[in-house]
Amino acid sequence: MEKVQYDRTGKLNLSTIYDRPDPVSYFSTLSQLDYAIPQAAKPLFARLIAARRSSTGRDAIKVVDLGCSYGVNGALLKYGLSMATLYRLYGNGFGGGRGDLVKRDRAIFDDPVDDDLQIVGIDQAGNAVDYAVDAGSLDGGLAADLERDGLTPPGRRAVGDADLIISTGCFGYVTERSLELLLEAAADTRPWMAHFVLRMFSFDAARAMLERHGYITEKADGLYRQRRFVSQDERRHVLDNLAAAGIDPAGAEATGWYFAELHVARPREKARKVPLAALLDGAVAVGAGEALTH
Repeated sequence: MEKVQYDRTGKLNLSTIYDRPDPVSYFSTLSQLDYAIPQAAKPLFARLIAARRSSTGRDAIKVVDLGCSYGVNGALLKYGLSMATLYRLYGNGFGGGRGDLVKRDRAIFDDPVDDDLQIVGIDQAGNAVDYAVDAGSLDGGLAADLERDGLTPPGRRAVGDADLIISTGCFGYVTERSLELLLEAAADTRPWMAHFVLRMFSFDAARAMLERHGYITEKADGLYRQRRFVSQDERRHVLDNLAAAGIDPAGAEATGWYFAELHVARPREKARKVPLAALLDGAVAVGAGEALTH
């Protein structure tokens, strides 16, 4: 791993691997950190997709993945892959160039397990989005910094008919501003939202924004491992952040891992009919080994 540096939040700065022409460095680095949150999220997202289908009465569902990187959630949800498979595919390097890797991946992403699932990714890392679209793990992609630049007219059209908006780690770098832009662009479909948020980042402002738009936000039971700390310095930074927020890390971050919580937002009338615990109904247990229940 390259020289360790930390970002403004105290986390390991991994910016050098997020926007390369191919995902080899991304996966080879994250595999060393046991990055696991997309795998933990998979059964919960699958349950929410099924519930959204039931709610709309149609099989065709559009998911917008905010902070999509190289289309990881697309690979897991639409193509049935696992993080272990992705680490095996990319983590040991690749002998050819980008074109050869795209060709190989197109064959992998030519056989979806869910033909009716459309996944559009958004990320400020343009190379990552381009790769995911070229390889086929994403059906479409938007390279954009929503916090800084907002949504262009083509961007609004790309997300305008979203049914579900998800993220597995970008919140805290993006804020309620990005979520509100997406919500307003997709006002006609009233999309659900499901965001895995590290415990050191507050979701309160986003919850308040969603409430203004007529949404209820519920937090799922359990804590979900994101990745291991890279060093004692990173561990100290995180524990300091948690202490400042009044959050007890015992049994969780104190064990050497980042932990996230799942926040799900649905229109008020939907959330009142079926509470989140009933909607997920055992999906938390499917992630055994990835979740801690309190």
